[in-house]
Amino acid sequence: MMGLPWRAGPFCVASALLLLPNAASLSRTSVVVVGGGGASRPATTTGVAAPRYPEIGLRRTGRRRGRRRRSAPSPRAATAAADDDDHDDRDHDQYDDGVELTNAEISRYSRHLVLGDVGVAGQRALKKSSVLVIGAGGLGSSCLLYLAAAGVGHIGIVDADSVDESNLQRQIIHGTSTIGTSKCESARRRMIDVNPHVDVRVYEEEFTSETAMRILGDGFSASTPRYDVVVDGSDNFPTKYLINDACDILGLPWVYSAVLAFEGQVSTFNHDGGPNYRDLLPAPPPPGDVPSCAEGGVLGVLPGTMGCLQATEVIKIVLGMGGGLLSGRCLTYDATTMKFGEIGIARSPNRKRAVELIDYQGFCAGPKVAQQRGTANAAAARVEDGADDAPAGGRTMDEVPSSDEGLLVGSDDFNSIGPTDCLDKLAGGWSPWVLDVRMRSENDIVALPFTDAVVPHREVRRDHIPKDGEVLIYCKGGVRGKKACSRLVGLGVDPRRLYNLEGGILRWQKEIDPQMPRY
Repeated sequence: MMGLPWRAGPFCVASALLLLPNAASLSRTSVVVVGGGGASRPATTTGVAAPRYPEIGLRRTGRRRGRRRRSAPSPRAATAAADDDDHDDRDHDQYDDGVELTNAEISRYSRHLVLGDVGVAGQRALKKSSVLVIGAGGLGSSCLLYLAAAGVGHIGIVDADSVDESNLQRQIIHGTSTIGTSKCESARRRMIDVNPHVDVRVYEEEFTSETAMRILGDGFSASTPRYDVVVDGSDNFPTKYLINDACDILGLPWVYSAVLAFEGQVSTFNHDGGPNYRDLLPAPPPPGDVPSCAEGGVLGVLPGTMGCLQATEVIKIVLGMGGGLLSGRCLTYDATTMKFGEIGIARSPNRKRAVELIDYQGFCAGPKVAQQRGTANAAAARVEDGADDAPAGGRTMDEVPSSDEGLLVGSDDFNSIGPTDCLDKLAGGWSPWVLDVRMRSENDIVALPFTDAVVPHREVRRDHIPKDGEVLIYCKGGVRGKKACSRLVGLGVDPRRLYNLEGGILRWQKEIDPQMPRY
């Protein structure tokens, strides 16, 4: 425990006393040592039974004083009794809003109840609170489990995806038995198993500009008409900006996180007039500049770590512990070095409060694409050549084009070819240069056996392909192949030479070679 900012508790003090000579003679110390579970149990001031271990000779003669004050409690954590320097002196019986803890809940939450900064009043506040988690994936998994375990009474989950085997490396709320099940339902079952005292509402739909205000505005139920906190478990910029603006309009705090490879970050936005996501990132990065987790990978335990931090922030918000929140700070974490850092965030004086939701796909795609969106075919929002080409779990993040795919380059600028037609041409003597535009690590998993070169789509240059002849370009699901073709056309390559493999290697595996592994 070297270097940890722990407050000295009864266990720590008693342990130190046991190291001293004649410790048993210190009979007037105000500590009782109780083993079990790694935590100490405060004794009452009267009626203290004889110690279980008489040789220790310790008695409690008075309450420990001088604990730090909590910040002003939130409405959910408010009690009729005023805080003073000793939280043990608070009259929790004064807390009266119709929320009571059953005997079973008292037993379940006992480690919370003995914490001065939680106690009975805080646990009642948790039971009454309602939290909406957008995304039941890597971040949402650990966050949802710990919110349920902590006794947050009303939890909403938004996710339109279903469980895929590739999710299980990091999305620990799901299991092998729930593959193919909707993530909302899979998460709900696991949460109820963890804590049957919580209520879970599921929204098996996308969180979009069309659905956001309804989902947030309706609240958890008629009796709980407003969510207290929103948690961001999304994996893309449009959704994060949407969450930010919707919460800004409704005045809701939300807890943000993002992960990639070995790094993550977390912050609390829109809390008591504090900074929001647009103060951290006023404009999204250019499309394609930041790889997704499906493309760049993510250490399985990383979203679990960040999701736990998000759950911690949510609990602190509900308990009214505002002084230590990550509002105005973005906590960064590097798993390779096991180091945390901070980035300060200040509210921009020029930022105006959001008054309406916008087209976030267009906003994050850039002005040129946003201008062309009116002429886009709605089918472009589906996976290459239709949803049937998607993996069993639905989305694969980088392999699902937004409604802006196809706007970056006109459909006549280069050729597209399906796996069956491609195989027929190859059998007929076609001999193109074959370029894999995935990451090298993906090529190591599975590749077309006649691949000539591997170059990530962001790095493709003219000198990566022959000066003459046709080129077949493929990726995982067809999206990065399109972007690579677009890049080469922009660099002056004749688009008639380029062929993008529709659906990528996933569709090739489905239609041509089922023995290939899927990832």
